[in-house]
Amino acid sequence: MSGAKKRVFISSVQKELEPERQALFSLISTDPFLKTHCTPILFEKQSPPLHPAEKPYLLELEQSQIYILMIDREYGPKIDGLSATHHEYNLARQKNLPSLALIKGTHDKGRDKEIRFFISIIKEDKFTYKRFIDRIDLKKEVYHWLLKVLKEQYGLTPSREEADSGADTIEAASTFESQQQNEMPITALDKDQSFKLYSYLSGRKPKSISAINPILRMRGLVWIDADSSTFYPTAGGIVFLSQNPGLRYPHCQVQADAYLGIKRSGKPRSQKEFSEPIPKLIEKLLDFVHHNTEHPTRIIGIHNVELDEYPVEAVREALVNAFAHRDYEDTSRKIQLNIFTDRLVVASPGYPPKPVTLAKLRKGDYESCRRNPVIAECLAAFSMMEQRGTGFERMRTAMLDHGLDAPSLDQKDGYFIITLYGPNGNFERIQVPDFAPTTAPPSVESKLNERQRAIIIQVHTEGFVTNKWCRENLNVVRDTAHRDLSGLVDLKILERTGQGRATRYILAR
Repeated sequence: MSGAKKRVFISSVQKELEPERQALFSLISTDPFLKTHCTPILFEKQSPPLHPAEKPYLLELEQSQIYILMIDREYGPKIDGLSATHHEYNLARQKNLPSLALIKGTHDKGRDKEIRFFISIIKEDKFTYKRFIDRIDLKKEVYHWLLKVLKEQYGLTPSREEADSGADTIEAASTFESQQQNEMPITALDKDQSFKLYSYLSGRKPKSISAINPILRMRGLVWIDADSSTFYPTAGGIVFLSQNPGLRYPHCQVQADAYLGIKRSGKPRSQKEFSEPIPKLIEKLLDFVHHNTEHPTRIIGIHNVELDEYPVEAVREALVNAFAHRDYEDTSRKIQLNIFTDRLVVASPGYPPKPVTLAKLRKGDYESCRRNPVIAECLAAFSMMEQRGTGFERMRTAMLDHGLDAPSLDQKDGYFIITLYGPNGNFERIQVPDFAPTTAPPSVESKLNERQRAIIIQVHTEGFVTNKWCRENLNVVRDTAHRDLSGLVDLKILERTGQGRATRYILAR
């Protein structure tokens, strides 16, 4: 067993400590040293047993070498007089597994009677236990304890580089999302966005706000006051789902400015400050970009296609990155969106979290490191981001495919800055997207002169064109208009109908 990965079984009341379970799973799965030597085991992520079992979770624990127990307020449903976590605890003691109990909170007030009795048993057994407040404390305790177990039990120690990277990963995580507040009620959450998230996560239509609270709690978006049994949104819940996050956290507003030149000026052509739930806010910011950038038209076959100055995919990716990875504990700065005539800039408070660096980001040589896992996971639920660290590559691809330069990444004055460079007036650079409608191949379109392109626009708009319209609107004589129209007929783009003064040219069938 010395060379195989050690299975680390993570035990808790599943729904109560879902964010903490995910935090430990992420720690063990991403830390360079731990992921080499350990496999985190969450029962809900395992395949169902081949044969029915009364306590299937014990089958997973039977095959594990390390045991971690987390306790909060709930004891959990009983089977044969004990909860699942209590059964797991007894088996871990029987197997004499290296074990650690982690108790959330500084005191035991408000806990179930059974859970207080369970804690007393753990103490009487002289079982190693620690208390923790948030996921940062939790990850630090588990990280250092696992290092100790792997060294003492299996003779495994991290290299200096692995140890430094592991410490950086824990340091990078933010405690902001999990902050519990009771100033803003649960009714402050945007109902539509909350229901959408619930549907994405559960696959079911919600019936009421109260019905979705349990799953929002699992995701770290709400918490319950044990003394009053009242639900309140966490800081992460306020930022992601509340109708107006800026009321509670002013630094979570977004400043958007559009300028007439390449520099900031005292009189931007458009200036707004947004405070919405994040999914809605991203769409509002995309609308701001749409209304404050150019949209040149291009004739594609017989169609007049409106193009975007910047690819929407790249702009969306830059905005999503800002919300997922900004430093929310920096209350002196806000996310900024600035549009100039030659570029679009998204500035997000906080530099890339260690061990990620600008050099690694630019090379695309880095492991995904989530500063705000609750927000990142919710954005993923909305299909707005992936959690595999590929966002910058998708942004780069979108820009290049649009005919523009690759985006630049920088950091300055406390901001991480993404710059998308536009065509700067040279709209011929912009590539037509693959999904643009067309009825003629590029080899045919290349034979068209500017008058013929204008004729096609007119046909597309009005349904037909005449020789008279060409003469009056293109400032040409009858013979020139005839040659242009006959050329489009020969190319099978237009066809002629009628005779004499009733002659019209319509789209070829």
